[in-house]
Amino acid sequence: MNTLADASECVLLVVDVQQHIAESIPNKVIKRVVKNTNLLMRAAGILNIPIILTERNPNTLGSTERSILSLIEPKNIFSKTNFSAYKDKPIVDAIDASERSQIILAGTEAHVSILQSAIDLVRKGYTVFVVEDSICSRTLESYQNALLRLSNSDVIMTCAESVLFEWANDLTSPSYLKVQSLLN
Repeated sequence: MNTLADASECVLLVVDVQQHIAESIPNKVIKRVVKNTNLLMRAAGILNIPIILTERNPNTLGSTERSILSLIEPKNIFSKTNFSAYKDKPIVDAIDASERSQIILAGTEAHVSILQSAIDLVRKGYTVFVVEDSICSRTLESYQNALLRLSNSDVIMTCAESVLFEWANDLTSPSYLKVQSLLN
């Protein structure tokens, strides 16, 4: 198993960063998640990495946070009813159709949708990276529990900057400079 994120093998899966969920998360925490998710999405755009975004029951939980929505094409936004993103057929089909082996996970909530999605994706044979500074829960205890469970479930725990530098690993590449400029 390759434990480094390879841009040519990755799909960025952004899970349920929705208005109603965000309102229940401490402001400082959700701001960090949105900032780092935006960073991952911008880098994915530069490097032509597919992005799939999910919204769980958007009629009740509201749409995705605006700055995140501005970075994705509507055709790549999927509504879901399951907590795991890898249980709703249109999302499964989109992930599988990418023909990529690595999934980068960001979003909410760590102990529910992120955890269940990650475990289902690992079971299906994907290498799954959970970006710790791009996920959150309503409580610190739930977040910490999710990190522990994910670490014990063959999931690779990482941070947004690590993913960016793994994706754009060649200092001589024009895309490296574009990705690196996102950090300024």
